[in-house]
Amino acid sequence: MKHLIIAGAGEFGRELYWTVQESKGFGIEFDIKGYIDDNPDQEKISKLQKPCFGTIDKYKIEEDDVFTCAIANPSTREIVIKKLVEKGAEFIDIIHDSSIIHGSVKYGKGLIVSPFSIIGDGSIVGEYVVLNGFSGIGHDCIIGDYTCIMSQCDITGHTEIGKKVFFGGGARTIPKAKIGDEAYIGAGSVVLRKVKAGTKVFGNPAKAI
Repeated sequence: MKHLIIAGAGEFGRELYWTVQESKGFGIEFDIKGYIDDNPDQEKISKLQKPCFGTIDKYKIEEDDVFTCAIANPSTREIVIKKLVEKGAEFIDIIHDSSIIHGSVKYGKGLIVSPFSIIGDGSIVGEYVVLNGFSGIGHDCIIGDYTCIMSQCDITGHTEIGKKVFFGGGARTIPKAKIGDEAYIGAGSVVLRKVKAGTKVFGNPAKAI
């Protein structure tokens, strides 16, 4: 039995605690040990169901530890994950039992798929990607590393999304949309064509702001 450490003790970390308990392998391959967080203030810790073992830098990785990352800011997510990997951390996938991943999908390590989400036929999903609840990735999509897709998003067929992209809740694309690295798609936005790397967009149709 492995013991899961959740990196990030904020709101997403609290949600992930419950998602993990209904995910593939829980109770058989791993349980939940607790949290680590670089800002473990007492108010935050008091809301957790498991202990917080302090900061990421000071935590000493034990032999049976495995990790997931509950940080939805893609750039911060990358920093934290790389720091832990350099210390020897092993990341596992958290895939909720209610989700659907078609058999032809290829995905990297550290994936998080929350309740009632789907990844469609022929899609390629990078490492350490988050797909939050009630969201869908259609067929033949490409999703870059560290990208975070929040709740109720609709990524339609043949969409290409770069690395470290953030999709706010309810955002969506039309088929064959292309989104560059480190773009930010505001909540409820609709991407019709292209979003340049590093651009923040909002609205329907999504426009730079």
